[in-house]
Amino acid sequence: MEEVILNDQKEWIPRQNAIIFGDEDVDGITSAAIVGHRYNLENVEFVFVNARTLGNKLHERINEFQNLEKNQEIDLFIVDVGINKANIEIIEKSLTILVKNNVRVYYFDSHSNKYKGKPLLLHLRRTNANIFHGKIGSAAASIVHDFLGAEETKRLRLLGALSDRELSLTKRYKHEKNGLRALQAAVAWGAWKDEAFLDMITRRLIENPNLDCENDVDISKYALVANNHRDNLLKHVLRRGKVLEISQTPRILAVMVLDREDFGKARGTIAGRLAGEWGGAIILITKAVSDEDAYAVTVRNSYSHKLDLEVLGQLSRTKNSGGSKGAYRLTIKKDSLFIFLSKVQSWSRNLTAPWFVQNSNRQKFKRKRRNFKSNKQNRNKNNVSKDHDDLGSENDEIEIESEIIDLTDLE
Repeated sequence: MEEVILNDQKEWIPRQNAIIFGDEDVDGITSAAIVGHRYNLENVEFVFVNARTLGNKLHERINEFQNLEKNQEIDLFIVDVGINKANIEIIEKSLTILVKNNVRVYYFDSHSNKYKGKPLLLHLRRTNANIFHGKIGSAAASIVHDFLGAEETKRLRLLGALSDRELSLTKRYKHEKNGLRALQAAVAWGAWKDEAFLDMITRRLIENPNLDCENDVDISKYALVANNHRDNLLKHVLRRGKVLEISQTPRILAVMVLDREDFGKARGTIAGRLAGEWGGAIILITKAVSDEDAYAVTVRNSYSHKLDLEVLGQLSRTKNSGGSKGAYRLTIKKDSLFIFLSKVQSWSRNLTAPWFVQNSNRQKFKRKRRNFKSNKQNRNKNNVSKDHDDLGSENDEIEIESEIIDLTDLE
């Protein structure tokens, strides 16, 4: 994907009013805050969406933009929101109407935005929107800051970059660790349960970019609830999840949990925890909230692997999908799930070592693998779940099939 050269922000003058569509995560709210910092807050509206809801939310606003004189005073931003094939047509149609009515549209993002290997940004370019697409792996906050940022918003850029893993949370940034973790949890809970919280915390970050996230009362309250919910879900997954080993080299595990519907925004966190603890890529399969005939699938890498999850996820060829090389999500019809997993298995056979990320501790990882093999010999061949009292203890295990099943036989 080509990288757009950003314009000189000195040549850019904000209009009187702004509507900002931001993603429902920390990178999304910090990106929205960097934009909002350039406006009078009384004239800014924040709308928090995701890749599935962006199209409908844009379409709902079209009737408001019939007054040409008013539209000459409006900037509309879309920050950190990926696009997918399922809603690209309604997004293109909506933006085309908005631009023709003199709304100034800006799109900031770094997701791959592909379907069947073909980029979807062409649809946005046809609308004459201003598109700023950075390198995949860059945080949206960094891309937005290059165009609209100020000295006061540097910390917002840092939070977005750390949250989106553009920057590693090393000792250099240890002072942000606890506050960032609290903010991530609070935003996840707010995105799931209380959209008003996202608006409130974004405005608070604009007014005070150096907000102490670790000790903020509202953030702490939401973070506590979110973390308790996540931990309970993780215990449930460890006890009740069904695991299928798709591949050993590289290690890819499919984890299916279909007896709960309250995963919310915790899917990615739980998949990431499993990936880190089990040393492999995790394909977490849960119920799709809005479609009884589909599954919600979240894919995460372990820190010791470096699989291209964008390519893996696109093997599903489903329209409702998107993400990046490090994280991917999709909604797939139930009758297509095992076909998708068989494609992942076939794809993995053509990958070559090494799987290790640079600077990872190979010796430590290999020792974990040896321990895993020794424990595996004592397991039953069937998928048997165990109850565990201590979350994250050495006794937390899910039984895994002792042999790889060739899924191509199930098509």
